[in-house]
Amino acid sequence: MARQVKAVTFDFWNTLASVPAGTMEAARRRALEAACASCEVAVEAELLTASLEEVVSSYERSWSAGEHFHPREGAEMLVAALGVEGAARELVAEAFLDAGRGAELDLAPGIGDCLEALRGRELRLGIVCDVGFTGGALLRDFLEREGLLGHFSGWAFSDEVGHYKPAPQIFAAALGALGAEPAAAVHVGDLRRTDVAGAAAIGMGTVRYRELNDDPGVDGEREADFVLDSHGELAGLLARL
Repeated sequence: MARQVKAVTFDFWNTLASVPAGTMEAARRRALEAACASCEVAVEAELLTASLEEVVSSYERSWSAGEHFHPREGAEMLVAALGVEGAARELVAEAFLDAGRGAELDLAPGIGDCLEALRGRELRLGIVCDVGFTGGALLRDFLEREGLLGHFSGWAFSDEVGHYKPAPQIFAAALGALGAEPAAAVHVGDLRRTDVAGAAAIGMGTVRYRELNDDPGVDGEREADFVLDSHGELAGLLARL
């Protein structure tokens, strides 16, 4: 694959950052329990557990099918399942949506140095991300706190674009923000079905990053143009293209 690369987009989860298993679920539960207590709304623990599980299952089914499920839809489904009404309804919904703000995320090893190196080569950097329930605004806040947001000049978060990868619209939105054509861009992500297939379909080069999550794929699923074990390899790879 020979191309004059002018822009690089990154997946967020398991590419720029990761979160320990169960962290987000625990954060949402704590936030909801606190919100219900502040509103003097009694919710049984079993009902809260079942309601959260159903909302997550609904999201996962939609994501797998490529049908966009906005975080706000999950919040509305949750408060309905809990039977929260009146003024408390919005407060509990917001607690669910904002729970990820306080969660402890971990940056991918070497990502800061990688972004510095790419910016030094005057490449335009972007993000293409399926957000789950933690929206793009919260993820940008996290990157800002870590001193990394300034490396990026464009992004496409699914809750703001209305599409999940591998849909071409979400990649096109990021490239439009970067002012780059697909043929002059490379996408870096961990998942074959979404990151690799979606970027390849729109004409981008593809890199599968497997340090945090080595996606085995399924029969017939496309492999990336390149597979990297470390972000430290990316600048050298792009220099050789």
